[in-house]
Amino acid sequence: MANNNKAASWQHIFNEIKEKITDEEILKWIKDLKTVSIEANTITLEAPNKYIKMWVEDHYIDYLKELLKNAFHIIDANIKITLKGNTESEKDKSACLAEEKEDKHNYNNDYYSVPLNKQYTFETFVAGKSNRFAYAACMNAAKGFERLNNPIYIHGDVGLGKTHLMHAVGNYMRINFPKKNVLCVTGELYLREFLNSLKSNRLNEFNNKYENTDVLLFDDVQFISRGEATMEEFFFLFSKLYSNDKQIILTSNSLPDDIIDLDRRLSSRFQSGLIVEIGTPSVDEKIAIIENYLKINKYYIKDEVIKFVAENIKSDSTRDLLGVINTIVVKGQLYNVEITVDYIQSELKNFFLQRDRVISPNEIIQIVCDYYNIKLVDMQSKSRSVNIVIPRNMAIYLIYKNTPSSLASIGAIFKRDHSTIKNSINKIDKEIAANNDYTVNTLKELSNRMKVFQR
Repeated sequence: MANNNKAASWQHIFNEIKEKITDEEILKWIKDLKTVSIEANTITLEAPNKYIKMWVEDHYIDYLKELLKNAFHIIDANIKITLKGNTESEKDKSACLAEEKEDKHNYNNDYYSVPLNKQYTFETFVAGKSNRFAYAACMNAAKGFERLNNPIYIHGDVGLGKTHLMHAVGNYMRINFPKKNVLCVTGELYLREFLNSLKSNRLNEFNNKYENTDVLLFDDVQFISRGEATMEEFFFLFSKLYSNDKQIILTSNSLPDDIIDLDRRLSSRFQSGLIVEIGTPSVDEKIAIIENYLKINKYYIKDEVIKFVAENIKSDSTRDLLGVINTIVVKGQLYNVEITVDYIQSELKNFFLQRDRVISPNEIIQIVCDYYNIKLVDMQSKSRSVNIVIPRNMAIYLIYKNTPSSLASIGAIFKRDHSTIKNSINKIDKEIAANNDYTVNTLKELSNRMKVFQR
């Protein structure tokens, strides 16, 4: 690998990651890495802070090595991650050793703090029926109005927006109350930090860090139930912050009583404030979430594609939903293809529910043409003959009712404007309402043929 191609090389690997990993949280840890050097079988990356460096090394380094190996056909691929401003060259080794020695004497609080995601704000959060209460509670807490409902305990399935809301509180307070000490941490990191502080005899520094917090944002609190000593320590921390009127916001994938092995005292404390749930988003909420995401990132996807994804995605997770949308956008950009419902059904079928195959407009037209023994060009013609108008109206109606196609896209197929397509649909609806035998029976026959075609 040539060093002068390092940017292109890393971009190639990053594109592979975006192809195969749709989890927005994972991309959060990867996207800020930068290439320092590419030599022989080793690529050296630069992380912007210690937390991201540690997280990538602990969770994704093997995966990155595998991508590097496959991308450049290297048998013993290796990846090193340095901190911003440091390198692993020989001339800097002494400086790195000096820094490590200094760290032994200076307890670095940032190492175990989660950097707030600047994109996770109240403005970018789509509030709907499934999460409106949680949104309002967090907004009031950020403004300093929720002390009577302290702590706020947010629970719900993975990927529904708990972390987003919690970070939104932190981001709001950092801007509007800059003197407040806001600390964001995960249960997994708190557990690790506590154990390390015990081993290194730094428990006083550990306690000072957390006890001096004005706002504690604690993600995935269920992780602290893994150790008796950890729960005991957190109980005293919680009690002190609570008695000093400090804001506490906790998130978990379940209710306090459902967390296995959680100390009863902690469960009781968690339930003493406000418990809010983030539920599964409806189809309309999913559409709003997608549209908001596209607007923020200045992407464009057709309305029928957005509707299809919202209605048919396997997962109810907002994170998975946006991951699929991101994958769709990336595929369109990389391969320079038009993103249609047919395309994503064939290319991304594993993301969607395994229902009867969604039939395409062209397939419906073919079925109608075969039934009436006419051609598509006849339907697209300006002919007002009843032998053409009836099949045309039938095809338009069936496409509208059985596919995500918009009136405008149907009009493009038949070379008609939006109002003409709408009139055709209304005409069939009126005939069905009037129980017109011909229309009702013909639609049944065509629908049966469509079902056979879908299998």
